[in-house]
Amino acid sequence: MICIPIVGASMPKALEQITSAEKIADILELRLDLIDSPDLKVLLNVVSKPVIVTNRTKLDGGQFRGTDDERLQALHDALAAGADYVDIEVSTPRELLQPFLEGHETSKIILSYHDFSHTPEDLNPLYETMDALPGGIIKIVTYARDLSDNLKMFQLLERAKKENKKLIGLCMGDLGEISRVLSPLYGGLLTFGSLETGQESAPGQIPANALKNIYRVNDGRENFKIYGVIGNPVSKSMGYLIHNRAFREIGSPDIYVSFLVDNVEKFFIAFKDFFSGLSVTMPAKESIMPLLDKVDTTAQSIGAVNTVVQEDGKWVGYNTDCSGAIAALEASTSLKDKNILILGSGGTAKAIGYGIKEKGGKLTVTYNRNKERGESLAKELGCELVHCRDAGTQAIDILINCSPVGMNPNINETPFLARDFKEGMVVFDSVYNPLETKLLREAKAAGCTVIPGSELFINQAARQFELFTGQPAPINAMREVLMGKLKGIS
Repeated sequence: MICIPIVGASMPKALEQITSAEKIADILELRLDLIDSPDLKVLLNVVSKPVIVTNRTKLDGGQFRGTDDERLQALHDALAAGADYVDIEVSTPRELLQPFLEGHETSKIILSYHDFSHTPEDLNPLYETMDALPGGIIKIVTYARDLSDNLKMFQLLERAKKENKKLIGLCMGDLGEISRVLSPLYGGLLTFGSLETGQESAPGQIPANALKNIYRVNDGRENFKIYGVIGNPVSKSMGYLIHNRAFREIGSPDIYVSFLVDNVEKFFIAFKDFFSGLSVTMPAKESIMPLLDKVDTTAQSIGAVNTVVQEDGKWVGYNTDCSGAIAALEASTSLKDKNILILGSGGTAKAIGYGIKEKGGKLTVTYNRNKERGESLAKELGCELVHCRDAGTQAIDILINCSPVGMNPNINETPFLARDFKEGMVVFDSVYNPLETKLLREAKAAGCTVIPGSELFINQAARQFELFTGQPAPINAMREVLMGKLKGIS
């Protein structure tokens, strides 16, 4: 189930949020401590979905400033007024907590624990202590200081499921986001999602609409595999949109999430029995290679892996950036014997340059500030090197931008002068946000054939999906969701 907290600072705002939230949520949480002068009867009267009433103190992440007696009285009143559940903190003084728990129907009581500083090494003693109390539902929410804290929570959820206990188990913070997506899949009673960005009641909450329609957390899943992207940052990655849509399209129960990873080796050791495949982004494309059992020949030659899958019990690395770019280019032109200039000398330039050399293109790469890196790439690819300021003086059939110039938010920048475009050139920009960069706009105006970076992204993601699943990628559906997102950003 998905629960949306009502956090409006006033009664009118809270009522407005209830109307919107009921279109998405399975259950609502009325945060009395966050609503100024809440009228409980009015709020309960307008809610048609099941409701949790919460009145949290600052100690437990809320704003209630009254006495414990006053706080508990509001929860007594909520039950008397017909609330489906009330949430009471286990930190409540025992002389007040025990009579409250014994004085009400236990199935309506959520006994909760919050730790905003860390996740204990062992959650089992806390769970066992809370389980001995009369509350019908246990809620344990901790702060993730390490991505592996989520694994502790998932293990606890699996234990509660085996014991037929109702448990809400989540990790807060950026590193805990995966628990908000995956906890229902491991037996958690519900997860919390915000009505929209900016209306979170706890750190790390993600929009309920994404939980419902992208991650499909309410879908029944008997057997599922977990895939994801690793890197830092991953908040801008659109992989979760593309792959989850693709899984839905083929009727797969599998799910794709984002892993915020700094230490690749530590992550891989802790999680390798947890996931079934990975997309790999910067800065992990090189550092993950020594951890794998095998690296595909193309990825080995490029020196970077962007896809990891398990094959016959072995972890194997691939590079789909290369094939994705070549597929995008060959949809518009042949590469053999063409004069091809790449702007940039980083990892993307290396991957695409390798593919171009394999196809027989005549390659030149450029450098800007880092001549040494440019020289290293040119030597590795066996091609010419020029400074980016001299790019326009070259004979060019195909121009490929592999630099970040023109990427959102710097959308008015371009790595190539408009005057140097020639009619008939093919211009490919690896930047896909915005969908149409300044480079592509000016190239189109000059009569060039243009290829947006979205085609590289879609092609490499489609190949990843095929490696993950062994099935053809629903590329049209993947393209549709990416285009919709990019057009919404532009």
